[in-house]
Amino acid sequence: MKFQPWLESMTEQAYKDAKYIETKIGKVHYTDAGKGSIILHSHGSPAGADVGLLFFDDYAKDKFRIITPSRPGFLGTSLDLGTSIEAQADFFKHFLDSLGIKEVFIHAWSGGGPPAIKFAIKYPKYTKGLILFCAVSHKWVHKITIFEKMILNDRGIWLFWNLSKIFRENFRQKIAKELGVDYDYVKKDSKRLFLLDKFFEMTAPPSLRNEGSFNDIKMYSEMGNFDFGEIKVPTLALFSLSDNQLPISNGDIPAKEISQNLVDYFRFTHGGHMPMIDKESCIINERIFDFILRYSSGE
Repeated sequence: MKFQPWLESMTEQAYKDAKYIETKIGKVHYTDAGKGSIILHSHGSPAGADVGLLFFDDYAKDKFRIITPSRPGFLGTSLDLGTSIEAQADFFKHFLDSLGIKEVFIHAWSGGGPPAIKFAIKYPKYTKGLILFCAVSHKWVHKITIFEKMILNDRGIWLFWNLSKIFRENFRQKIAKELGVDYDYVKKDSKRLFLLDKFFEMTAPPSLRNEGSFNDIKMYSEMGNFDFGEIKVPTLALFSLSDNQLPISNGDIPAKEISQNLVDYFRFTHGGHMPMIDKESCIINERIFDFILRYSSGE
C-alpha cells in the first residue's frame, strides 16, 4: 500500500470509535463500551483510547464497562492536559468528573502504571480497586532500540507494515519474541493471531502518539520511588516471568510494599507483556473479574 492511503487508513482506524468530552482542563478523547462495574483503563505507550476496545473487549462482554481515555499526548488528547505523573492522575479525576462518575476500578497496562498508581494514592474515594496489569511501577530508563526508532516514525512503520504482509510469519515471530509470548501457541488461533498483528498496528500512526510516548519515557526515567504504603485501596498485581518489555520487579515491588491485607499478587509463567493472547489468559481474566466482583458491592 502506498504511504498516503496507508496513513489515512491507520488514522481512520485509530479514531473510528472516538468520543470526546470537555473537562475542566480541556477536551479528552476516549472510548467507552459495556455496562456494569466501571473499569478505567490507563493505557501504555505508544497507544491511545483505541487500545481499550481492541484488547480488553472481554471485559465489556463480561458485564463490565471499560472506559479508556487517551492519556495526554496520545491521539485526540493534548499533551498540555498532563505532562507529569501527578498531572495525569488529576487528568483522570477531571475526566471522571465530566462523565459524572465517582468510583472506578483503575486498570493499568504497561506505561499506564505510574499515573494509575498516583491516582489510587491521591484519589482513594474514586478508586474501588487498582489493577496493575504488567504495569510500570518504578523508575524505568528506556533506551529506544533501532527497531523502535523505525516504528516511531510514520514512514518507518509504513515500510514495516508493507514488509509484514510479505514476510508475515517472520514479523509475527519477531513481535511475539519482543513481548515474550509463546508464538507456537498463539498461531493456533485466529483471534490470538489477529491481536498479535494489531499490537504492531496500534502504534500507528506514530505521529499521533509520539508526544505521549516520549513524555512517558522522560517522566519514568526521572521519577522517584512510589511510597506504596500510601495505597489504601484493594490492589491486584499481575506480572509474567516471561515479560520481555519490563523486569519482574515491577510486579514484585508493589506486591511486597502494599499492605498485605490489601494486595493480591498473581505471578504467572506464560503471557509475557500481552497475556490476553497466551496460555494463561482465561486464568488471568478470572482473577481480574473475581477481584472486580468482590469489591463491587453497593452497585
